[in-house]
Amino acid sequence: MLSRKASVGAFLIGGILLFGVGLFLIGSRQKVFSRGFHVYSDFRSVSGLETGANVRVSGLEAGEVEEIQVPSQASSLFRVKLRLTEKVHPLVRQDSLAVIQTEGLVGDKFVEIDKGTDQAEECQEGGTIRSKEPFDFADLMQDARNLFKTTNSTMESAGQVADNVNNTLGTFLTPESDGKNGAVHLSETMASAQRAMGNLADDTEAMKHNFFLRGFFKKRGFYDLSELTPAQYRTSKFVKDKSVKRVWLDGGQVFSSPTKGSEDLSQQGRAEVDKAMAEFVPDLPNRPIVVEGYSERGSPDERFRRSEQHALAVQRYLQTRFKLASSLVGAIPLGDTPPESTGKQQWDGVALVLLP
Repeated sequence: MLSRKASVGAFLIGGILLFGVGLFLIGSRQKVFSRGFHVYSDFRSVSGLETGANVRVSGLEAGEVEEIQVPSQASSLFRVKLRLTEKVHPLVRQDSLAVIQTEGLVGDKFVEIDKGTDQAEECQEGGTIRSKEPFDFADLMQDARNLFKTTNSTMESAGQVADNVNNTLGTFLTPESDGKNGAVHLSETMASAQRAMGNLADDTEAMKHNFFLRGFFKKRGFYDLSELTPAQYRTSKFVKDKSVKRVWLDGGQVFSSPTKGSEDLSQQGRAEVDKAMAEFVPDLPNRPIVVEGYSERGSPDERFRRSEQHALAVQRYLQTRFKLASSLVGAIPLGDTPPESTGKQQWDGVALVLLP
């Protein structure tokens, strides 16, 4: 009887030990027992990201997605709460950038955070870091299909031109009584060739923003605003250029009182934007516009978020109101500090900038 009780006791103790070891291993893997801190990042689309997804800092496993807050209105952003281990805290700075990425082509989603620079301050507990909208492979495939369709159309036009040339040469070389038919056909062929070349120029312009050829045109002076930090933007050559036009709009006159944490463009604000755009109309749509967002209220983190809301609200209005292509209207949040070349120390609202 005593031996049987000892066996049962040993079995229970062994089970408890195994349960404890398993609990420790699971907790260790999920970083439950490690010290950590929280940061936030805002996205227009989470692209299938789920709670519990991995977070990496410069490729190092560093935490998980703790919560995804759904926006209360269509114009707001998804707010993603990230829990990171304390050991990566020195790498996460105010100028760090969060991006939603995919394992391979069709794998799980995770958040990749690029480490910031030594010049920027550490991101504090509960702070917000900048984000870059996730790259969607489906969007790339759609762009590729559209590009191929356009290329096929251009090639068909070129083929028709070649056929017209052959037919015209045949007619032109055949002697006519009045000697005019050959010249008439040649003139029509030249007109068709000019139209085809015009289509080809439009296709080339569209290719500038295509994923496959982006590097080719970037080497020739084009830039991607989403890759610039606020500090880089303030000191960039195109911002300092004397031919830059800039119109300042005060936030108190342009935006309505904040509701549910967001500020919307007011009716008076739309009128002020329309009035400001009157100065830019002669240069549209050949020169790009950047909407600089500013805010003087709250902590540095809150100022950055409000300045981003200001810039995005005006950017969406310009695209809708003036039918401007998204590639020609950029937005960048600058907190409360304008570029030094403007001569302003602080600002609250937006500035419309027409680049050279």
